[in-house]
Amino acid sequence: MEVEDSNSRKSTGNRLDQSEKWKIVGFYEGCYDKQQTADHFRVNQSTVSRILSKFNLINDEQDYNRNGTQPILNTDDECKIEEIIEQNRYSTFKEIADSLKVSKNTILNKMHEMGLSFSVPKQIPQLNESHIQKILKDCRLLLNKSRKNIIYTYESYFQLQRNTQGRWYFENEANFQSIPQTRVCLMVYACICWEGKSEIYIYEKGFKVNSDTQFSILEEILIPFAEEQFYHTKRKRKQISWQLLQDNSPSHCSIVTKQFLQDNNISILNHPPNSLDLNPIELALAILKLKVEKQQPKNEDSLRQDISNSWELIDQAYIQACIQHFKNRIQQVYKLNGRFY
Repeated sequence: MEVEDSNSRKSTGNRLDQSEKWKIVGFYEGCYDKQQTADHFRVNQSTVSRILSKFNLINDEQDYNRNGTQPILNTDDECKIEEIIEQNRYSTFKEIADSLKVSKNTILNKMHEMGLSFSVPKQIPQLNESHIQKILKDCRLLLNKSRKNIIYTYESYFQLQRNTQGRWYFENEANFQSIPQTRVCLMVYACICWEGKSEIYIYEKGFKVNSDTQFSILEEILIPFAEEQFYHTKRKRKQISWQLLQDNSPSHCSIVTKQFLQDNNISILNHPPNSLDLNPIELALAILKLKVEKQQPKNEDSLRQDISNSWELIDQAYIQACIQHFKNRIQQVYKLNGRFY
């Protein structure tokens, strides 16, 4: 019998029959490595690896009869998957696949079709009925307000050498990043509205927000921004009414802050209690943090510069998209009765 040429066997992609696969397994177990096995049977080393992987993980002779097409699971299989999950919500793909004697990819695709997902549950505050009613009441008020006459403010911290994004590495590169024990952390403050955004204010290292510092922030940043956005000379110097939305941090709810807002006739929109991500500026600052992290600043000066430059690159169209998305989030609160969002 004429032996096939090695290159010909590798290029044709002819499928190995069951007996040939078992010969490959037996040859490899006879103390030969993968490359020697591939050369002997005139196949690619990846083919040998794939056959050995199936043999080691599944150890089922019927698996080698498969033609590469994923089997179609029927209704009974779906019921069995649901039964396995009901019995153990921590079941892995491999455990479910072994129960049905199919591959993990088959199970993954089928569970996706069934609307099942595997994720770590989010932690949410424990709310009583009065909290829920307060959340729904504040959300109703927010939905009835014109989004174009609201100023959204937020304070956030930016940390040097923040490490939250995946990246590519070449084979010989070390996939770790050295982090110093003490990292610079800067607080920033910004305002946005439908027609514009303020400059981003970066405070000195160690700056903390309290009643006194909040007073200066409102006086030096918020009021000038509001006058710029809502006080138009073309309208006979008539100021357009606007409202302020900020979260419920202690500095925002202090007596000093409330008195200042009242003295300056600043109307406050109640932020729903225990409600994360219901202020659209949080979306804008989240994108800002990602942009800054990609710049990989090395020191405090470069961190400050990257924060300012990246904030300038966020255009008003994105700000408006964040504000528009804000309405969708509030509607989601209603859909889930204020308990999860």
